[in-house]
Amino acid sequence: MLLIFPFAYLLSFFLSLRGLWQKKTNAIFIYVIAGLPIYNTALSIVYGYKLKSWIPVLQSCKELLIVVALIVAIWNYRKKLIPHRLDYWILAFLAYTALYVLLPIGKYDLLQKLVALKSLSFFTIIYFVGRLLDTSDFSLQKILYAVGVLAFFAACLLAFEVVTYTHFQTHIGYAFFNQDYYGLDVGGHYGLSWSFEINDGLKRFASFFANPLELAGSTLVATSLWLAVYTTSNNKLVITKTGWIIAGLTLFALLTALSRSSLAGYFILLYAYALITRKKEILYFIYALVGIGVVYLFYVLNDRNVYEYIISTVQLSDTSSIGHVLEWLEGIQSIVTSPLGLGLGESGRVAAAVQENVGGENQFIIVGVQTGIISLLLYIGIYVVVVSACYRAYKLYEGNTKKMALALFVLKLSFIFPLMTSNFDSYSYILYLTWLLTGIFITSVGSQTLNTAHETSGSRHTGAAQ
Repeated sequence: MLLIFPFAYLLSFFLSLRGLWQKKTNAIFIYVIAGLPIYNTALSIVYGYKLKSWIPVLQSCKELLIVVALIVAIWNYRKKLIPHRLDYWILAFLAYTALYVLLPIGKYDLLQKLVALKSLSFFTIIYFVGRLLDTSDFSLQKILYAVGVLAFFAACLLAFEVVTYTHFQTHIGYAFFNQDYYGLDVGGHYGLSWSFEINDGLKRFASFFANPLELAGSTLVATSLWLAVYTTSNNKLVITKTGWIIAGLTLFALLTALSRSSLAGYFILLYAYALITRKKEILYFIYALVGIGVVYLFYVLNDRNVYEYIISTVQLSDTSSIGHVLEWLEGIQSIVTSPLGLGLGESGRVAAAVQENVGGENQFIIVGVQTGIISLLLYIGIYVVVVSACYRAYKLYEGNTKKMALALFVLKLSFIFPLMTSNFDSYSYILYLTWLLTGIFITSVGSQTLNTAHETSGSRHTGAAQ
C-alpha cells in the first residue's frame, strides 16, 4: 500500500515530461504540485523496501525536469524577452556564488561544492524556467485548485495522524533514510527528529511532507494563492464554497504542524493583505482571530504543554529557540571574521551531513557563511526587488498580473520568519512553486509594459494624424 507514494511520484514526473514533450510547458506544475510534496516520503518508502538502487533515480528527477523544461522553454521561445531588474540581480547571485566552485576557499572537494551550489543557487534556474515558459494557457486559479486537491489529501492523512496520535513517518523508515543519506541524527521522543515535537513531547504532524516545517510553509503558499484568486479587481473578497473548503483544510494543516515561524508568517501574510487591499475589516478579523486563539488556548484547550510552549517561545528559553540563537550567533561571527565566506558547503546540507554545520538555522546566514557578505546582500536584494515589483504591479495592472502580484507580495513577506529559522530553500515544493510563479509574474509584467507602450504609441500616432 505504501508503494503508492513512489508510484505517484514517478507518475507525476512522467506526466510532466510528456507534457513538456508535447510543448505544454505548464505541465511542469503536475510534478511540482503532485510530486515534490511527497518527495521525501517516496524516498523513505523506497529505502524501507530495500530498493536503494532506485533512490538516486528518484532524487535526480527534480533537477532533470527543470533542465528539460529550460531546454524546451528556450527552444520554443518566440516572444521578445523584456529584461527586468530582477533578472540582473538573480544572474549576479548565480554568477557570484558559482565562482566559489573554482576559488580555493573551503575544505570541500569539487563535487561537494557543486552539490552545495545546487542547494544554494538552483532557485535561479527555476526562476528562469518560469521566465521563459509559454504562459498562454496559464491560470492562477487552476494552480490554486491543484494546491487545494493537494491540501485535501494532506488533510486526510493529517486527520489519521491526529486521531491515532501517531506520526505517519514512523511507518515508512523516514528516520533511517534521513540518517543514512543526509546525516540527520535520529532525535526526539518518537524516533524521528526534534522537528516533530514541541516542548515536553507534544507531537507536531507533517502528513506526507518532509517535516512539519515544510507542511506549515506550504500553507502559506496555499493561503496567498487563495487570497489572490478570490480578490476581485476592486479589492472585494468573493469566496466560493470550494474556496472555503480550501481555506479550512489549509488552516487545519497549519494548526497541526505547530510551526511558530509559519504561524507568525500567516499573520504577517494576512496583515500585508489587509494593508495592500486597504481592508480594515480584515485587520479587525486578525485581531479577533488572535483573541479567539488566546481564549481557545487558555480556556478551552487547557493544555499545560501549549502554555509552556508559548511562554518559552516569547522568552526564547526553550531548547529549540536557544538552539536557533546559538546557531545565529555562530553564523554571524563567522560572517564577521570571514566576510568573503568560508566556502561552498560550509553551511547548509553538505555541512550538516558531516556534522560540521555553521549557522545552519537561518537561510540568510547559510548564504553569508558560505559565500560572504556580497552574496548575502544580493540574496536580500532579490527579495526586496521581488516585493517592490509586486507592490508596484498590483497598483498599476489588472487581471492575472494583478492577482499574481498580490499572491507573491503577501507570500514573500510571510517567508520572513521561516527564512530566519530554517534552511528554508531546502523545502523543494515551496522553492520550486514560488520561483516558477515569480518568473511567470515578471514575464507577465513585461508583457503588460509592452502592451502599455504600444497603446501609448498608438494613441500618439492617432493624435498626430488628427
